Amino acid sequence: MSNSVKNDIGLSKLSDEERAKQRRAKQTVNNLVYSLLATAAVVVIMVLIVPRPTKSLIAPVDYKAVAAEAAQSSKLPVLSPKLLGKDWYSNSARWNTKSADGVDNWYVGFVGPKNQYLGLTQGYGTNPTWTFLQLKGDLSSGTVSIGGYKWDIWQTTVKHDPALTRDYALVTDVTRNGVTDEIIVYGTASKAEFRAFATEVASQLKSLYP
Repeated sequence: MSNSVKNDIGLSKLSDEERAKQRRAKQTVNNLVYSLLATAAVVVIMVLIVPRPTKSLIAPVDYKAVAAEAAQSSKLPVLSPKLLGKDWYSNSARWNTKSADGVDNWYVGFVGPKNQYLGLTQGYGTNPTWTFLQLKGDLSSGTVSIGGYKWDIWQTTVKHDPALTRDYALVTDVTRNGVTDEIIVYGTASKAEFRAFATEVASQLKSLYP
């Protein structure tokens, strides 16, 4: 057999092997693609069939009951303003006593349907230092009259995006037996919601601090 014929046979065998390798490589790639598509299909199906909650998973707090208990134990007037709407709920309520700053205080927080937040802190026997620490990073920028009370407006000196819970606050004070109690309303709600909430708080203040 001539060398030319041997070379042709060798090239033929080599070509067959290369074609076989290419087929196997192509099949491997195809299998991988099919596998990824099948996995993606399973994920899509799971996303579609698994039920998703339509409301917050945080259980609402019975803040009125907590406020009543705090008022009974402390013998102090405790604010428990009405919710701004049926889609609002309280996410936290607590009575803080024997704190390091020496000022007992009551806190209640509310969350709205668009995840907006409003908080209220009521301090008993407060002082300017306590107020400054509560609103650290804010400066007094004016006043507004709401519900028959003068509220000081406190705003942050640094713009945050998204806004922090104490970037904007309304502060008023009332006198109880010669002692000053301070009410701070703060949050990320709209100015209209702030005013509505402060109006409700003012209504309660008139009954609790006659």
